Amino acid sequence: MAIYGQKLGIVGVGFVGSKILSNVLAANLFSEIVLIDEKKEKAAGEALDERHAMGLGSTQHVRVYAGDYSDLADADVIVVAATHIYEDEIPAERQDLLLDNIPVLDDVMSGICQHTREAILVFISNPVDTLAHLAVTEYHYPKERVLSTGTMLDSARLRYAVAEHYGIDPKSVTGYMLGEHGMSSFAACSHLNVQGIPFDQLSDYFEGISPLDVDQLTEEVVQSAYDVFMDKAGVTDAAIARVVVELLTTIVLDQETILPVGTFFGQGIYDLDQAVTFSLPAQIGRQGVVRTFQIPLNEWEKEKLVQSVAVIDQSIRFGREKLQDYRKQ
Repeated sequence: MAIYGQKLGIVGVGFVGSKILSNVLAANLFSEIVLIDEKKEKAAGEALDERHAMGLGSTQHVRVYAGDYSDLADADVIVVAATHIYEDEIPAERQDLLLDNIPVLDDVMSGICQHTREAILVFISNPVDTLAHLAVTEYHYPKERVLSTGTMLDSARLRYAVAEHYGIDPKSVTGYMLGEHGMSSFAACSHLNVQGIPFDQLSDYFEGISPLDVDQLTEEVVQSAYDVFMDKAGVTDAAIARVVVELLTTIVLDQETILPVGTFFGQGIYDLDQAVTFSLPAQIGRQGVVRTFQIPLNEWEKEKLVQSVAVIDQSIRFGREKLQDYRKQ
């Protein structure tokens, strides 16, 4: 049965938000789910559609309804899936997407902060690391309660790519993509292994299969996101919905799972000069971020991290400037 007393809010029930809703209901993690969307009829329709399924013997009786921000006052977790709606193609440049999502961020965070600063916020709207960072710095939401899904999906794609190459189950692969969720993420192959076999020794065990190159592997993983995006006409919803369920599970059940999520870092980590939100392995539980792990990186990985952080920092600066301009209107 669903976990009694746990309440979820989903802000934005478009393609991704509605897919998350269906997956969360199947996981039986919450006894109450409130949907908030600028299109109130859409939220009401999604809620009604899911309630109709509760007449089936395979489903649980969960209270699902459309509401407003006041309904988030007692929410345990809030998933932020709201994004600017494009009639044509979604822009390829993340900066353009950020510019369009600044009004969305302000509306969402203003609505949430008016009623709670206790719920765990999980951001999936892009550029996800920038938006999560601004939620902390510009709306003063407690940093330990703000997460982006970060490189969880990128890391799943990495494990899949390695597994496909060697013809094994992806769950046999342990490894992370780190940094930004997006173009500048990188494979931390110094920590990647297959059931304890280090990345640089895999060719010794898988005879007849060519070794993987870390640059090519990183490029393949990053490109795979855009392959899905193009093939599905601008939508990537199935895998990210599974990512969100995995993250919500460790929060609600207080599992203390270590996941590569985007979290807020102040100056000094890896000798970085700027405060920024990016993905490193983090221990996640009922209160949000328990601790993060500054894992050792080789020289190639350190260089890639510096480059990735610079990309995010530039996006944060741009977003902060545009948010200030928007507030003056």
